[in-house]
Amino acid sequence: MEFFEHLKSYLNEKEIDLLKESLSLPSKHAVLLNPQKMDDKTFLSLFPNVQPHPIVKHAFFYDKDEYDLGKSIYHLLGCFYLQEPSAMVPSYLLNPQENELVLDMCAAPGGKTIQASFLMNDTGLIIANDLSKSRALILSENVERLGIGNVVVTSNDLSLIYKNHLNCFHKIILDAPCSGSGMFRKEEKMVDDWSYAKVLKNQEIQKQLILIAYDMLSPGGTLCYSTCSYSEEEDEDVVSYLLENRDATIKTIDHPSFFINEKKPLGFHLLPSHFTGEGHYICLIGKPGNYSLKTLKNQKKDHKHGIDFSEINKFGDTLFGLNYSYNFRGFNIVRAGVKIGELIKDEIKYDYHYSHYVKEFPRIYDLNDKEIDIYLSGNVLPVNIDKGYYLLKYQGINVDIAKADGRVIKNHFPKGLRIIKR
Repeated sequence: MEFFEHLKSYLNEKEIDLLKESLSLPSKHAVLLNPQKMDDKTFLSLFPNVQPHPIVKHAFFYDKDEYDLGKSIYHLLGCFYLQEPSAMVPSYLLNPQENELVLDMCAAPGGKTIQASFLMNDTGLIIANDLSKSRALILSENVERLGIGNVVVTSNDLSLIYKNHLNCFHKIILDAPCSGSGMFRKEEKMVDDWSYAKVLKNQEIQKQLILIAYDMLSPGGTLCYSTCSYSEEEDEDVVSYLLENRDATIKTIDHPSFFINEKKPLGFHLLPSHFTGEGHYICLIGKPGNYSLKTLKNQKKDHKHGIDFSEINKFGDTLFGLNYSYNFRGFNIVRAGVKIGELIKDEIKYDYHYSHYVKEFPRIYDLNDKEIDIYLSGNVLPVNIDKGYYLLKYQGINVDIAKADGRVIKNHFPKGLRIIKR
């Protein structure tokens, strides 16, 4: 079946023509600020010609030809995350709260997990899972750069372990694998790769995943089901399948940009003909009942090394910190919270992740414009300061933790992230 032909199940000719026209236009770019590192006012002073996202707070549209934000020093320092405009909406509408337990089932490369963490003010716990280990590692790198402290990255086929975690999670994000028609503008190969058979094949996977997600959801919790597909078969029909098999309820949300399928008013579509983005389907699903927040462990301090975490786990010589206790039965953990560093001869060699996460440190060294260029290029910094570890900052933003020997600050910045000049 031809792509636009199959959309006639819920779109009339006028809407299909509008969609065709919108798909011929260039893609749009957006950025989501990390509230722990940069506020709106500061961002706008640096990049004044951006436009606010119409739905999501602390998010902006930008022109990549004017601002190549991916090459900005502020991107390297974890001040923001680049994300497709439609993909920002699911986590924002799910609105996870502080100290909740959240599961992102198909999380890589991490945008929805990252936004959930921002909304939770880096509290509680998010299990960010991806079936692909290589994609989970990319997710882990993004969590590291942004200095996020409430995420555990895992790589599992959840169908094999979900029964260990029934009725557990306050919020669940299921951005399901799909036929990818919402990627047509960004990746031409997706157009050639699309087929109706692929839609139906993905639908079977989606039906399995949405039942698993609902069974893992706590009573009183909310599941956000989303795809980047325009196909009713992967969207409303999957939600209908859930409603036929479980006691789920649909949460209604309205906005002028939302396109609702009148024949099956379950969730809504962000069509590029109605919303400045590539396209998404989103549905918020509730589970009857009430839940209570799990109690966080009391904050404990490693007095010897000055580390504040409720739980410090050691894997080999590497320390990881978490502030929320959970039984990860069956989960294959890729990153167990914040990677603090390696314990070598009773001294911690601090990790890049911890340097971007930590809020306080005994010694601070503020880098000037010349010094930040030197350090990010991988060179040592000539200094006349006391020996020991220092948290390096630039314009008040954490850069790294490095050791001074009294004459220089040694360079600990990850080799793969070093840049020759800003």
